[in-house]
Parts: sequence; structure tokens; C-alpha cells
Amino acid sequence: MLTVAPAGAAGKPSRSNGSSNRVIFVHGFAPFGSHDCTKTFKDARKHFTNKKWKGNLLTFGYYSKNKNCSYNVTGSRETSIKDVAKKFANYVSKNYTAKGIKVDVVAHSMGGLVVRAALHHTHKRTAGFPKKLYIEDVVTLGTPHAGITKSRVAFCGNTRQCKDLKPGSGFLKSLPGKMPSTTKNGNMSTDWTTISSYNDHTVSEDSGVAGTARHEVQYKAGINHGQLITKTSGKHTARIKHSGKWSKFSKRVSPVEQARLAVYYYSKT
Repeated sequence: MLTVAPAGAAGKPSRSNGSSNRVIFVHGFAPFGSHDCTKTFKDARKHFTNKKWKGNLLTFGYYSKNKNCSYNVTGSRETSIKDVAKKFANYVSKNYTAKGIKVDVVAHSMGGLVVRAALHHTHKRTAGFPKKLYIEDVVTLGTPHAGITKSRVAFCGNTRQCKDLKPGSGFLKSLPGKMPSTTKNGNMSTDWTTISSYNDHTVSEDSGVAGTARHEVQYKAGINHGQLITKTSGKHTARIKHSGKWSKFSKRVSPVEQARLAVYYYSKT
């Protein structure tokens, strides 16, 4: 006799290397209150496609005035990053985790904090967050894990999100130093890669890799904040840290290619 599993009983998927996962791209802070998701991630999505990525390449937005996002929630620069994280976590839970589907995430700038907070509060069982998430790999590019630079603090202003992005903010202090990854409560362990650049004047090279991630990458020069999500080709001077030890600076692939490799592989990039 055939049996039918009850709704919501989809099992946890296993970890694996490959290009079949859906990848969700998450944008950063918008100084003018909106993004065009298609334009923001045009180069990165084209690169993944050209490299024969099989899974859907999606975009998640969190400003009401955004355009052309695969999924967009309401909000503004006055919406706290924690609240955005809650919306992101519930989006992933409802559309993918509840169906037994795992996803990868590539996040630029503040978007990385959205994902970091989403996983942290889900693991913590914070009210309003889902019970579990199946996020296999996360890559953050130019994310201010320890806050934005002093010059950008003045430029950013006094919106709620700007306050959250300031070094030493209550929001940043609420996040643990280690990037969230656990199998507790049915969650999928998440493999993290953080990427920064010495030429990023919005997020310092140290802030971009602040907190302990399994893989950390720093580009020496020639790549600014925006180029971390648009530079798809060439060889660039960079170093990588695995298991707490930095490699020597050498010629490495572009930041977007580094991100693609990071969501393709589990144990290495």
C-alpha cells in the first residue's frame, strides 16, 4: 500500500556539492531607498549562468520601492535589520524549507547581516522567526560584520538601518562572533564564506571578515565596494583563510567567481 506523508513533513535534504541549488541574491542598504534587483545582480547572475549553474538564480528585496526582485517585502530604511531578517527567514521557510528544499545565499553589504541575523534568530527560536531553515551555503561580499567605516557613518545618516550599521550598535552586539550554523532543532548546517577588500571604503577589510567563518577571503587592492558583486573575471591579488590560518597573497579568481565556487563546494572554495 502507498502511504502519503502529511503536509509539512518533508525531510531535511543532505549536503552536497553541485550547481543545482537555488541561489538567492540579497542586496545591501539603499542610500535612496530602493534597488532594481535585476540591475544590481545582473553581472553576478549572468556569470553564474555562463558557468552552467543549473538552479534558479533569484533575488530577494526588502524596500517597498524596489523594482524587478524575484521576491520583495515591504520596508524602508527605517525598518530594522532584525525585522528584515525575520521577513527573509519566513520567506525561505515557507517557500523552500517547508518543502524540503535547500538554498544557497549570496549577499552583498548589509544583505549579509540580514542573512546572518535570520539564521541566528531562527536557531535561537526568537519569536516571529521560523523553527528551522535549510540554507546550505552563505557568501557575504563587503558585509559590515563589525560595522561600516567612520566616513560612511556620517554619510549614511540617522535612519534605523544606519544606526544598526554603526560599529558597536546594539544590533551588531546582539549577534554572536561565530557565523550561525547548527543542526540543532532540525536545521541544516550552513557553510559560510566572508569576502572583503582593502579598497572598500564603505566596509573595511577587517569588518568584512569580522566574526568567525569557515572561509574568509580578502582582496588586496583594485576592487571597491560595488565591484565585489560585479567583478566576474580576471585574476586579483587576494588571500584566503581556512581553519584560522591565512594563506599568502597570490593571484586568485574574481570575487563573483569566488562566491560561485563557495556555494558550489562545501569544504573548500
